[in-house]
Amino acid sequence: MTIDRDALRSFWRVAAVGFAVVVAWFAFRPTADVASGLPWDKANHAVAFLVLTMLTGLGWPRLHRLWLFALMLAAGIAIELVQGLPAIGRDADVLDVLADAVGAVAGMLVLWLWARRTNAR
Repeated sequence: MTIDRDALRSFWRVAAVGFAVVVAWFAFRPTADVASGLPWDKANHAVAFLVLTMLTGLGWPRLHRLWLFALMLAAGIAIELVQGLPAIGRDADVLDVLADAVGAVAGMLVLWLWARRTNAR
């Protein structure tokens, strides 16, 4: 069975944009009381950015990895800047950006391993 690469890329793009919307919704809610199953707020950030990085990398495979990391870092910083606004009712935390960056690096590592595995076949 042959997989249509354009259709698959479109699927990953829709998934990436959809997941980014979900991440933004959670990030900009007035309350952070969301049961995620993870015991630590920083783990939520890392896992969210791991998944977001993977989906974005799969959707835009020609995007250079440094640009992908820069995009994820910019998104993390933007989220914290918005959370720092009094109208949002949340607190900005530089450690959240660090957790986002750790998640992005982990996502890029998974993408690299995935590419090596698929290219080896």
